[in-house]
Amino acid sequence: MPASPTDPDKDAALVVDGATGKVLYARNETAERHPASLTKMMTLYLLFDALKAGKVTMETQLPVSYHASIQKPTKLGLRPGQTIAVDMAIRSLVIRSANDAAVVIAEALGGTESHFAEMMTARARQLGMRETNYHNASGLPDPLQISTASDLAILGRHLAYDYPQYFPYFSLPGFTYKGGFVPTHDNLIGRYEGADGIKTGYTGASGFNLVSSVTRGTTHVIAVVMGGRTAVRRDLEMVRLLDQTFAQIAANPTLVARASVPWQQVAQNAPPPAMAGFSLPQVVPNQGQFAAISPVPPTVQNEDEDAAESVRAPDENLTLIHAEGTPAKPAASQSAQPAVPPVMAKARPDSGLATAQAQLVKSAVNAPRPQMRPTLREDAGEGDLEPVAPAPGRNWTIQIGAYADKALALAQLKTYAGKAQDILASASKIIAPMQSHSGHMIYRARFGLFAEQEAREVCNRLTQRGQSCFAAVQTR
Repeated sequence: MPASPTDPDKDAALVVDGATGKVLYARNETAERHPASLTKMMTLYLLFDALKAGKVTMETQLPVSYHASIQKPTKLGLRPGQTIAVDMAIRSLVIRSANDAAVVIAEALGGTESHFAEMMTARARQLGMRETNYHNASGLPDPLQISTASDLAILGRHLAYDYPQYFPYFSLPGFTYKGGFVPTHDNLIGRYEGADGIKTGYTGASGFNLVSSVTRGTTHVIAVVMGGRTAVRRDLEMVRLLDQTFAQIAANPTLVARASVPWQQVAQNAPPPAMAGFSLPQVVPNQGQFAAISPVPPTVQNEDEDAAESVRAPDENLTLIHAEGTPAKPAASQSAQPAVPPVMAKARPDSGLATAQAQLVKSAVNAPRPQMRPTLREDAGEGDLEPVAPAPGRNWTIQIGAYADKALALAQLKTYAGKAQDILASASKIIAPMQSHSGHMIYRARFGLFAEQEAREVCNRLTQRGQSCFAAVQTR
């Protein structure tokens, strides 16, 4: 198997300034992907809308239907006729990624899961998520369930800034259910400096996905990685992008906005969450890329995220996850169950983007379903500015990423070229500016120019080495 951390056919990555949405790094960010359990981010957002509107409280008991009870794993094992409190439902989605609890929420707020999915899609449009379509509340496999890294970053920002009083749920290391402790799937929590959520996801069609929020002082970034080959490879790719981002911010502090982080104040005013009989392993500094990466292990034969997250290759070790140069401290084992800070009930009101549920239902009826388009590999040249005149038949490049600053893009090209001199020695370094959906300029870093087949072969060779890239047309 190739050593690259993500599957090229499922790969996408994006890092944005949490305060402004400014793009700091992008790769396949507008390519349509299957979100898997990242879907539950919108299920939770609509539940937070309902809490704000007073339709439910944290103590409200939500009924479990037969349809909810027969959802495929991962699940809590809820039975028809049972009820589950809103507070526990939130924990089970954030931490366990429970599909049965997601359907319970959907039916409580939308009557049926399909109607709730229409509400989810309508809400996505209101938040500016242009390419997302929801067809269920859980993220279980469905060909109509699509999103993009760009849209998921938008949703991550809204979860954090619209509902800071609930955002501490996403940083919980686990929760207690039926007398047992259920740890989070988010391996960055407690291991990577400043990591405070948000959500993991996995299906066979999506690969291993992760949206991460990281806060350091007054700097907040949100990052998305999609299409990981395994959970650990996904996590290490996320750590690599975050380390790179914070190194760039340290070198150029004006790269991001400095702003107060409202959910941090919520957490600081409450007792730290305790972990029942659970402690994270000692973390050691990363020794760099795997010297000889082992084959990717076969994934599980079903869509159970909990089972898939536990699959490990022989050389995969969560102790590789760290903040660059700053090993995390192991968490002490506690006896109490994890708790969301009680001050959340007293937190200041959110920014108020929510609308009445009736308006959501009305707009959902007419909400257009986005059509599947070719991935970014096939239309990446659209909107490029042409710095190099292509010769006939040689108008293809390989793109290694997109950056918020032209100088950073050039620096990344030089670094990348240094690692692949034998392959890219005769290639030109190309920087292609493009305006992002948010209005910011981003700079695509590329090598070229090649014939189409040559570009694909060069990128395949680099991918085998573990260097991320994709072939893209360079147009005028």
